[in-house]
Amino acid sequence: MRSQRRRRFRFTGGLVADTSGAAAIEFALLATVLVALLGAAVDLIDEQTRRREVDRITVEVAEAMADCPDSDCVRQNVQTIINHNGVILSDVSGGALGTAEVARVGNAVVVLQGSMTYLPDDMKNEVLAVLEPRDVGVAVLLTYQYEPLIGLLSGRTRTIRRFAVALRAKDIQTV
Repeated sequence: MRSQRRRRFRFTGGLVADTSGAAAIEFALLATVLVALLGAAVDLIDEQTRRREVDRITVEVAEAMADCPDSDCVRQNVQTIINHNGVILSDVSGGALGTAEVARVGNAVVVLQGSMTYLPDDMKNEVLAVLEPRDVGVAVLLTYQYEPLIGLLSGRTRTIRRFAVALRAKDIQTV
């Protein structure tokens, strides 16, 4: 029994008695890699969280504005969004929110009103996909400059850009 204890303690005693520094160097190398991986994981999770928030905000604003019964309500909502931009974008402070009431006339998209005077090509394609001819809808664009918390993998700022289109009224007669 005593010889088994002695063998067990002899092994651990050998580690304690090791003064060559190899264990410390191995630990330093491994710790550096583990800290870098942890920092990268934090940045990736934070960026994905921001992307989900940007998606959520664009969809919610588009759906809220699409619930308006007429263009005057949309105009008032656009003004409210402009006045309360900080409250709406509190989760992604520093983001830029653009809104527009749009109509599809044939294969063309017409911006009726809003804080955007024109739509980028990818948004126009989305409007053409969502709306049928003579439909009126709402398009919302949110752009956010994401800066990584730790920035071990990439310290550069990235742009998160999302848009949403919602149908407001079907088959509107235009003059």
